[in-house]
Amino acid sequence: MFWRWCGLAGAVLLAAAAALAGAHPGGDPGAGFRTGGFAAVPASFSVGLVCWLAGGVVLTVAWWKLPTPNLRTVLLTGALWALPILFAPPLGSRDVYAYACQGWLWNHGQDPYAVGVQAGGCPWFEAVPQLWWQTPTPYGPLAIALSGLAAAAGNLVTGIIVLRLLAVASVLVLAWQAPKLAVHCGLSPASAAWLGVVTPLILVHGLSAAHNDLLVAALVVTALTIAATNRSAALAAGRRHEEAAVSGKSRFWGAAKPRIPRSRDGHGAAQGARAGLWGRAVVVGVVLAGAVAVKVTAIAVVPFVFILLGRRWWAAAAGVVGGFAGLSLATGLDLGWVQALRGTGELAQWSSVPTAVGMTIGYLLRPFGFAPEGPIAVARVVGVAALAVLGISLLFWAWRHRTGTQKIVVASGLALAATAILGPVFYPWYAITPLAVLAASATDKRRWLAAATVICTFLTLPNGLGVPVLTKAVGAFAVTAALIVLVARRRAPARAA
Repeated sequence: MFWRWCGLAGAVLLAAAAALAGAHPGGDPGAGFRTGGFAAVPASFSVGLVCWLAGGVVLTVAWWKLPTPNLRTVLLTGALWALPILFAPPLGSRDVYAYACQGWLWNHGQDPYAVGVQAGGCPWFEAVPQLWWQTPTPYGPLAIALSGLAAAAGNLVTGIIVLRLLAVASVLVLAWQAPKLAVHCGLSPASAAWLGVVTPLILVHGLSAAHNDLLVAALVVTALTIAATNRSAALAAGRRHEEAAVSGKSRFWGAAKPRIPRSRDGHGAAQGARAGLWGRAVVVGVVLAGAVAVKVTAIAVVPFVFILLGRRWWAAAAGVVGGFAGLSLATGLDLGWVQALRGTGELAQWSSVPTAVGMTIGYLLRPFGFAPEGPIAVARVVGVAALAVLGISLLFWAWRHRTGTQKIVVASGLALAATAILGPVFYPWYAITPLAVLAASATDKRRWLAAATVICTFLTLPNGLGVPVLTKAVGAFAVTAALIVLVARRRAPARAA
């Protein structure tokens, strides 16, 4: 109980940070901090930063030390910690205002994949970071439709409340499905909830900032859970079939068996069970379609779900194609959002590993007259190539271990993590989905996953200013050095062998 109340105190401090230095709809309270430091911001913003740091430390320590005796205790603690944050302004990002504006554009008959929020005439565009005023949205049709629902009232604050409620619904689904997936993977449901649901990352960037990634995580984990359930049911049905065959052989060879009356509905029940397996596979596909229709990176998990489903994969494939086509037709939106993804890579930040390496090389070559853009572009291409190789390797690894649910789910989580880390740009909320999947499946390195959760949570300041923006050179060299050390340490055992 002690750590539960300590965590609540930390959450209250974070709510105070949101009120004093958060991502306010009326403007950035720390607009001059990037260039002028503390001298260029009001005292209230400085106090808010102190609350942010103190609340972050208290909440992190409480979360790290929190006992996990059972699932109910963990989830009740998370609900308690979420209360003060839900009634405060957004923390760590201003993206929620962009969501509302994109929904406004769609409600007013405009194509959010063709125009930015300023050119489209959104009345709230000034609440969106200026960098994204002219940028089309990179989110899919389901995300746009939900943003349209939030913006339907025509009021920004009301829209933010609706988007917060959608975030709450997403975390409730995640809290429902993640423990079930953990059981299929042989893990404790309480431990999975602690590492994947009740985390500082979910509280700050999922609930407070209401990022779409929380919905993606809920849909991906739901799809994996249903697929794993379907797999278990299919295996159980197969065992029953084998037992019936063995029983028939025993009777053929004259073994003494009690006479069991045969149900007239036995054949119909078997057919119904098989239909249920195929039907659930279709549902899995539809859920996956929803995830991809929010954010295209969710497509990384699709082949692993197919492996889980075995010979019923094509039913899920039909569900994915049909579900996505249905959402596109219902919203009247095409695939223009895929083209809009290019705009997300305009910033160069060391939070993306390839970008960090490219920045480091650029800094080293700058004295020789080389432009920094060249090394960054090359490094990003190498990162995409590495992602392709790693993704194919994980897919083959999952296929070789296709008899084990846990290994397939872990491979899918690693593929999602690689997609986030090796992309041209990385924001902390990108980690929500891979960490949720790995929290329910990874049996080792869980403390490393917890450390990654904490680091990602505090990669931004409360007003949305990113730490990588403030520490470009230092961060780039640090990430590159860490990558070199990691590669060297992994190669050392191979040489010894």
